[in-house]
Amino acid sequence: MTRILASLAALALLSGSAMAASTISGTVRSYDSQARTIVLEDGSTVSVPLHVGVPANLGAGSYAKVQFDGETGDATTVFSGSLAGN
Repeated sequence: MTRILASLAALALLSGSAMAASTISGTVRSYDSQARTIVLEDGSTVSVPLHVGVPANLGAGSYAKVQFDGETGDATTVFSGSLAGN
């Protein structure tokens, strides 16, 4: 019985962390406003849904931070700034 409870507790802990929001950040290599796709210098690519706002200053060379929904994996927030002020 103790092993079952311990296993259930471990499963609940792992499930909770899987649903937590995640982020990605870095220098923007390119941003395609028509396709709503951000490519970072490290090669990471993010597709931004239509309902998510994109800062007007997002562009090549700027710093971007994107937050994702832990359940769906969709981008939920996009932040942008200069590299000096990140």
